[in-house]
Amino acid sequence: MRRVTRPAKIALLITAAVSACVIAACGVGLALRDWVPGLVGCADPTHPTKTAVFTATVRIEQLYPQLKPIRSVHWQEHEARARSCPEIGPMDYEMNGFAVITAERAAELSAQTASTPASPASPDVPADLRPFAPPSPHWQDVGHGLLLDQPSATVYFTHRTS
Repeated sequence: MRRVTRPAKIALLITAAVSACVIAACGVGLALRDWVPGLVGCADPTHPTKTAVFTATVRIEQLYPQLKPIRSVHWQEHEARARSCPEIGPMDYEMNGFAVITAERAAELSAQTASTPASPASPDVPADLRPFAPPSPHWQDVGHGLLLDQPSATVYFTHRTS
């Protein structure tokens, strides 16, 4: 039987020490990942996942040309799902908002969809957009993710992008 030489014993000891340090560092990293997301390359979960409320009509007119002319608009984008770490794939985004159109355009949209079934349930409006909602709306589905409250000529829209 061969005996293990002193240099071989030292090499085994150094290998074991390095392995123990690597395992310990991984354990510490795993333990701290929820407290320090940046440590493992993840976004800080305290940052908002939504934009401010925008009032630019150009983008909405491009997405929904059937609403032209738009008198005013308030919209916001937010992430469609909670973030994960590590990220599984690309993030989907959802845009929600209210567009006030002319009374004539609202009447035309309502007439075009007069055969639509009963009014849909009230949409789940993000908190930042609630101040811009019409009082006591009676929503009518006019297609393409658009809900119309004809008395106030207000359209609620939802648009999802990947």
